[in-house]
Amino acid sequence: MEVFFISILLLCSVESFTMMRRTLSAVSTRVLFRRPRQLGCVSIVRLKSMIPEAVDVDVLDDVKETNIKQNGFNISPALEQTPSLDVTVPEYIACTLPSPSDPSSYVSNESDLFQDLESRPIEGGNWDPKDPLRWCQTFGRRSADTAEKLAPLVKLKPGDDGYFDQSEVKVDGVTIVRTKEQAKVVLEKLNAAPVGTFHACDTEVMEIDLKSVGPVGNGYTTCVSIYSGPDFDYGLGEGKGTTLWIDNLDDSAGLLYEFKEWFEDPKHLKVWHNYGFDRHILWNEGIDCRGFGGDTMHMARLQDTSRAKYGTGKGYSLEALTDDLIDHRKKPMKEIFGIPRLRKDGTEGKIIDMPPIEVMQRDPKHRADFIEYSAFDAEGTWRIREKLQEKLQKMGWMQEKNLYEYYAKYMRPFGEVLTDMERRGIRVDAKDYLRGVEVQARKDRAGHVKTFREWAAKQIGPDGLAINLASSVQLCTFLFGGYENGKTKEPTESTRVFKVPREEIPEDAMEAFRQRDEERDDPKEEEDEFNHMNVAQLKTLCKQNRLKVSGRKAELQERLRAHFLEEASEDHKEMTRIDDFEDMTDEDMQHALTARNLPTSGTRKELIDRYRADCDYASNLLSKHNLEENTYDQISQVLAAAAEKSDGDLKQIFKEAREKKIAEPKYVDVTISSIGMKPFKFTPAGAASATADVIRNLAGDPFGDDPKYGTAYEFYQGGDKGHEACAALY
Repeated sequence: MEVFFISILLLCSVESFTMMRRTLSAVSTRVLFRRPRQLGCVSIVRLKSMIPEAVDVDVLDDVKETNIKQNGFNISPALEQTPSLDVTVPEYIACTLPSPSDPSSYVSNESDLFQDLESRPIEGGNWDPKDPLRWCQTFGRRSADTAEKLAPLVKLKPGDDGYFDQSEVKVDGVTIVRTKEQAKVVLEKLNAAPVGTFHACDTEVMEIDLKSVGPVGNGYTTCVSIYSGPDFDYGLGEGKGTTLWIDNLDDSAGLLYEFKEWFEDPKHLKVWHNYGFDRHILWNEGIDCRGFGGDTMHMARLQDTSRAKYGTGKGYSLEALTDDLIDHRKKPMKEIFGIPRLRKDGTEGKIIDMPPIEVMQRDPKHRADFIEYSAFDAEGTWRIREKLQEKLQKMGWMQEKNLYEYYAKYMRPFGEVLTDMERRGIRVDAKDYLRGVEVQARKDRAGHVKTFREWAAKQIGPDGLAINLASSVQLCTFLFGGYENGKTKEPTESTRVFKVPREEIPEDAMEAFRQRDEERDDPKEEEDEFNHMNVAQLKTLCKQNRLKVSGRKAELQERLRAHFLEEASEDHKEMTRIDDFEDMTDEDMQHALTARNLPTSGTRKELIDRYRADCDYASNLLSKHNLEENTYDQISQVLAAAAEKSDGDLKQIFKEAREKKIAEPKYVDVTISSIGMKPFKFTPAGAASATADVIRNLAGDPFGDDPKYGTAYEFYQGGDKGHEACAALY
């Protein structure tokens, strides 16, 4: 039973009693008032009325500890070290304190509750200012639909597919709990643990995809492992120093709930690695974890921030910390349970598939290894907590205090608050505030992109204005092109041409491309509408104008150009009209062939074909002659005039071709050259990495009062160029 000491002093407000009442309601079962002799007469009856009815109240005069124990109070060592909660009582209100049945006992004045607050409770709403968190007490629990879906998955029975009898499975160094009888024995040991014992806990979870959802309201806890130190015995005959492993699947489904009171008891200190995940997962099972003893992820961050992955560190995973701090690396799941995916030829590929959590826990070929894996998570957490406490105690904070004291005083309770906030959620003004923030965020992003592109343009020309910052290939080419692939040892391209959709090219980049082309005075490829017609359209026009429809696209285009130019000049029409050939008499055909020095012998069809071929040849010569003397613009004018007079397909085909001609190009070639930086992070395939942490490393923090420049500063040998590079990459 927890005993709470309160020293009654003079001169306090009713608000202090309100705070005291709420505190005692939450954490105490018995309260001992220690009344100083100099206080004088205070109405103890009225004072007791301030305490919740479930709490026992006793009053002793200001006596020594030995007298307290003689009066029947058994005080634990931990509580003896707990400072008293000083609550002062002014004499003039000591005899008129409100009773607990009076709602106004929570506040001295209704108006005081809303002091400095603009909002007020809605009439008939679900928020009670006198119990402000009641409305959200069930937030974060899994939904009824999710619970219904999980029910048949977590409690398989004999005969069900995937069910195995696990009663005989044993693992060295692990105390396995599968029945309520075993749980009862273990709980007696856990509840009797010495005050100050740290219990490292870890969970395993099924039916959760952390890439798409968080732990709040999702997943099912298949098991929990607990390690309480090398000298702790859980009472099931496995001896000291084992890890407790609580099964919560199939025959043991729901067994975890037997440990609810222990997990919710604040006297027992539980340590976690990533408390924000495990607390939410257990909340899904109806357990509200209390007694937060620490989070090794937070402690490690406080002890050494250089472990962050965006720098040169390995991060704050349990795998990285166990390797670094206790020289016993936690093996990742893929390393133990991963199964290489087979290629089509039957050989093992590089892709590793993982069995589901519930399969690894149930299947006899995985179960022992899975229990050992799960158990080490708890043991590893306990051991790195010990090591981190030792390190933090050697690091000074202030006034001869160390960083472990700082962690215990501020970061540990703050970690509890954060999980409360995550579970409960935070009201967000999505209508006005978030909309404004989004506008500003987009504006800021556009500004950063513009700064980077303008800097890139100074390095490689106008193409720098078109770099796509979302393309790792383009960024890698620009920053690290020409480097040697870390795996193949082959040099990469130092210059690459990317075909980029026109809509993705900024207008300033397009304008820069136009200016560059003008300055280069490059001859622009001449085009007319025929260049923008497809083969079907070209053949349609040839057929309508009685022209030969066979041949390549370029031949069809030349044939049509010649035709429309000839038609416009009224010259040599007889050379291209098929009907003219067919209507000619045999005598006229022979005369025409003789005039061209062509043979006149053969069938009529042979004579027509011979004459037509010679006319096509002459037509081609005329077309080339006209294209030399008349520009493509003239062809466009002739074609436009013909389309205006046409009532057939020519008008529609010309319209579509003209639209394509004047439209911006669908794709633009962007040439990106490398500035030649040396890569320092690579993908598994050996390619240079241009992830966010790499960019941060290059940029540093160039805008502070004491700028911390990244490696780009050194690449440009410092000075203004170095600062400009870091600012652009920031």
